[in-house]
Amino acid sequence: MAQDIAYQSAAQRSAVPVSEVRPLPVVLTTLTGAALTRSTVIMTGASAELVPADPTRRVVIVSSANANGDAAFDPTGGLCALDAGISLSGGDTVQITGKEAQSAMTQIGTNGQKLTVYTGA
Repeated sequence: MAQDIAYQSAAQRSAVPVSEVRPLPVVLTTLTGAALTRSTVIMTGASAELVPADPTRRVVIVSSANANGDAAFDPTGGLCALDAGISLSGGDTVQITGKEAQSAMTQIGTNGQKLTVYTGA
């Protein structure tokens, strides 16, 4: 089935088969483009706010760069726990878009660990 997928080459305007050697291009759209705001959240070991509710927000991107501790976040804003939220290990990034990105979200992780959060309308 993958061999049936093709994309337009910008240089040659011809169909190019998709493969591991020639994957689909990654393009940032207006959804995750210039309107992003970056913030850093320093965790305390207890469940706390990641982002407040915002009815105009269209995207939330959460990234964990720490390799020495696990973190988690709850996209519904409830009490967050490492075993009950969306897990983030070092290097993990999660993107939430659309209506789901508008709710308040909470986080939990090792004291002093940081998450990078990008939000956009």
